Amino acid sequence: MTTRNARGTDDVAVDPADRRSPRSHTGEIASTVAQALDLADAGNDVFIAAPASADDPRGLYGGRLTAQGLRAASLTLPDHRRAHSMHCYFLVPGDATKPITFTVTRERDGGRYSVRQVVASQDGIDILHLAASFQREQSGADYQAEDMPATVSPAQLVAVPQDPRMLDLDVRIPDDADQYHRWPTRLWIRITEPLDPDPTNPDPNLHTCGLVFISDMCTGLSKAPMVKEVGILPSIDHTVWIHRECDPNRWMLMDLSPESTSGGRGMYTGRIYDEDAVLLASLAQESLFRNREKRNGSHTGSRNGHAS
Repeated sequence: MTTRNARGTDDVAVDPADRRSPRSHTGEIASTVAQALDLADAGNDVFIAAPASADDPRGLYGGRLTAQGLRAASLTLPDHRRAHSMHCYFLVPGDATKPITFTVTRERDGGRYSVRQVVASQDGIDILHLAASFQREQSGADYQAEDMPATVSPAQLVAVPQDPRMLDLDVRIPDDADQYHRWPTRLWIRITEPLDPDPTNPDPNLHTCGLVFISDMCTGLSKAPMVKEVGILPSIDHTVWIHRECDPNRWMLMDLSPESTSGGRGMYTGRIYDEDAVLLASLAQESLFRNREKRNGSHTGSRNGHAS
């Protein structure tokens, strides 16, 4: 088939052999990141994710929703193009007990780059809008400005119990001289179960989706002034730039820093390194930064609520 090109040039035919097909699944609740990224192909660039939980009343974890949106986009690409950036807006909290429909629009397939728009919805209501760009592999200058911060290796740390929504993540938290509130800003993370269904044929975009799943954990705003007074920090938007190939089944260090708070919003940035101190990705997120209370005065929601 021929992809639609928004600008009318450089249309690219998609070779079925180049398309990474999703594995068929039974709709069962995922217990691993690999299972969560296993989307059902409904045809016409529409993909379905099974419910995240049978009975969890909380909203969806944003990293999971974003990673699934990027996965849907990646399943419509020509010639093994790889994600290099994505930006999304969280519109309303999703329902973890319902399936999610991801509708992909092929905005452009040029000679080197492809752009996709993805809308995630439940019951006809949009819950996420995502845009992603993919690049045909090519060589170029290799430079990173920031060294990985000095820290102990994950082998010297103990695993920290996680929210069940984090699935099969192994998280280790090194000591941090800078005080934070509730959420650590520097942590070692890896996905324990293999992402690739066929280890002999690894999928770089699937690996990137694993990194994106991780990228929404915690918040750099936990070190911002007044964070103890603002309560929860619902996400407004989230951006990830992928600089180099990654393998989330190996240890990665995520380091987050607050940048600004004003107007009831806060913004932080972050970097993700591999264990060899190579910069894999950079990220930025804006969240609400205001005191939202119930009528009885207690705080509402959780870290992964969405802005409204």
